[in-house]
Amino acid sequence: MTMPRALLIVLLTLAAVALPAAASSAPVSTSFKIAGYEYAFTSTVGSFAGNGSGDAGGTAYWNATVKHDRLGSDPTYVNGGSFAMAIRGPGSSVDAVVGTFTHHGGKIMTLDRGANCTNQKYLVADTLNAVSTPTTSNGSGNFMVTLTHYRHRFLGRCVAYKARVSGQVRFAY
Repeated sequence: MTMPRALLIVLLTLAAVALPAAASSAPVSTSFKIAGYEYAFTSTVGSFAGNGSGDAGGTAYWNATVKHDRLGSDPTYVNGGSFAMAIRGPGSSVDAVVGTFTHHGGKIMTLDRGANCTNQKYLVADTLNAVSTPTTSNGSGNFMVTLTHYRHRFLGRCVAYKARVSGQVRFAY
């Protein structure tokens, strides 16, 4: 079992245990401002985690794995991946949302190439499919973040030392 799939199962289990048995609605917020950091990557996969806040209240903790063409290819497509969010709502309510990224549905656009080893910026935008909560299924969503690679010259080489994302995720439950 891969780490993102295991995280999805844990988030859904926690939400199911924490929700009252009579719960029959989706999370109150449908739009979240999110921010986080890349914690693992290859040339064609990035994994991110962070926190956020909902438009109707609540705080969120999220995880995403984005599969993609090599950055800088023209065009750079998103090739799938997963998204999961745990939401702490008003009082002590807890909920969860999961979804998958569309294969060749989204793009990663270069905003700043980072000339002379300055920071690089990319816009990552894709549709989320199969958006589900413990009480809903077959929803949809949109994921749009700015990815910044922080870089510095070290021993004559340009080195990326961290990557941060910030933006928004929206759901139709």
